Amino acid sequence: MINAQDIRQWVEEHLSEEGGFLVDVNVSEGADIRVWVDAAEGMPIARCVAISRLIEGRLDREVQDFALQVSTPGLDQPLRIRPQYDKNVGRIVAVQLHDGHKVEGTLVQVADDGIVLEHKEKRRIEGRKAKEWVTDRHELNWGSIATTKVKISFKQ
Repeated sequence: MINAQDIRQWVEEHLSEEGGFLVDVNVSEGADIRVWVDAAEGMPIARCVAISRLIEGRLDREVQDFALQVSTPGLDQPLRIRPQYDKNVGRIVAVQLHDGHKVEGTLVQVADDGIVLEHKEKRRIEGRKAKEWVTDRHELNWGSIATTKVKISFKQ
């Protein structure tokens, strides 16, 4: 039986020396191993290959056949751990809260107790003719966040 905790330990040891962080490890009953890694500066394919070879070198295909995939989380995947939030400061994110509300904005701060988003929009201010830019600040604690996804935008 392939142990996900062993794989997690090997990868975390490797990344502590090389830089980067482990996002998640999943081992299915069919011995399909999925490992997601990332780094603040990005994770080149060569580093994913090195991690894949590290894992393959420690597992024995004679004992159990397995499929292995090492990659970075896709843009469609939610953020799972704090280093991912740190990496995405300055980007627009959509946060789904446990109470069902959704908040979108620029991730401006990551702290021990949660995150801060800012959302700017033009609004009509009472007593004024023209709309003005207004910035809303949302402070969200970790316990209230169900999922967070980076919004993909092709605007410059």
